[in-house]
Amino acid sequence: MVARKFFSLYIVLYLFLYSGYLLYIYWIRPTYNIVSLSAILLPFIFLLLFQLFLYKRTKIKEKAKIQFKPLSLLCSILPLWCGIMLGLNEYKSNFSTERWLNKPEERVYMVDDLLEHYKLNGMTSEEVDKLLGNPTQTEYFKEENNIVYYLGDERGLISIDSEWLILFFNDKNEVIKYSLKTD
Repeated sequence: MVARKFFSLYIVLYLFLYSGYLLYIYWIRPTYNIVSLSAILLPFIFLLLFQLFLYKRTKIKEKAKIQFKPLSLLCSILPLWCGIMLGLNEYKSNFSTERWLNKPEERVYMVDDLLEHYKLNGMTSEEVDKLLGNPTQTEYFKEENNIVYYLGDERGLISIDSEWLILFFNDKNEVIKYSLKTD
């Protein structure tokens, strides 16, 4: 009887935990990595092990044991949904020129991949235009030898400001440095 109470408590905690995971994935936009996959799968694995323990080691009525399979299937929806959301975040975070140009509101998620895979320093302004398209027409952060790209609403739980990519050029029209800023 005590084991069933612990199991019921675990189910409630399980639901709260995955609700938190879903909110975290929605707001922070993490992608697949060993930490995120472990965090998503471990509570479900513990749930299955707990059910197996109850099924094999305790004297629960057969009616209650029959409920374990549907409960396991229902509880598997949450980790599956978290995995799908991580996959969508992974897709949105991969840079491509086509997506950069067609989905400017998602640039904020692509910029890290852009900076990781493309060496902007040393690129000419023509190469930058070919890769990133025309810069955003704005006075924010505008100086004599730079161009500015709007990335979208800042990342994080409370996105009040916008994020911007600023590229600085030398006299030869080559990128000498870049920075990410919020307004």
